[in-house]
Amino acid sequence: MSGKPFDGRVLFATGAGSGIGAAVARAYAAQGGRVAVADLSEERAAAVADALPGSIPLGCDVVDEAAVTRAVAATLERFGRIDSVLNCAGYVKLAPIDELSLADWNSMLAVHLTGTFLVCKATLPALRAAAGGSIVNVASTAGLRARANLGAYAAAKGGVIAFSRQLALDVATDGVRVNVVAPGSVRTPLTAPVFGEHGRPTSILGRIAEPEEIATSVCFLLSDDAGFYTGSLFAPDGGQTAL
Repeated sequence: MSGKPFDGRVLFATGAGSGIGAAVARAYAAQGGRVAVADLSEERAAAVADALPGSIPLGCDVVDEAAVTRAVAATLERFGRIDSVLNCAGYVKLAPIDELSLADWNSMLAVHLTGTFLVCKATLPALRAAAGGSIVNVASTAGLRARANLGAYAAAKGGVIAFSRQLALDVATDGVRVNVVAPGSVRTPLTAPVFGEHGRPTSILGRIAEPEEIATSVCFLLSDDAGFYTGSLFAPDGGQTAL
């Protein structure tokens, strides 16, 4: 036996074709697990999954309940189990509230909040069967503190935090843990329009984070080492919320 934390375990991860999701998929696989790499772009999902032994790519639009159901079913058909779930699908659009269309508002809530709900709902039966399943939902410090022109994104991420705490309560007796990671500024394709190629200092550490630094927190929360953590919020933000 290798003794790795995720030996024999399976992670279903959305938004895993790039950024934080991809970093978590790689870290989980490096620690012995297999990953269902789900992404809106099956091509991006395949680029990640093909480099991870025993993992599979899945095209999945998290706002489409039927697509989520199919992706979860495909994971169970391939692996026979789901032990861990990461909800990381998302995007950001900067706009003042009075310039934000209803369609943009609805889309932001649908991808971040409704998508998280649909994936949690679809995977719960498998997580209950795993007798120790764990969910990590990705929020943002935008859900904790105000930043200019992020009204819809902040509302969606704040909703993810509140929903996750409620879900943690509702499934605690089933042996399923639910936690939230709320990163600060991270260098990903999603944040490139905001921070530029090199990023600007946005924390008291004077830099933005790399996706791998957030993956460390996520993998801890998914692991047995975090067995007494549920309903918790981790904010790997370089001290951003200390200001």
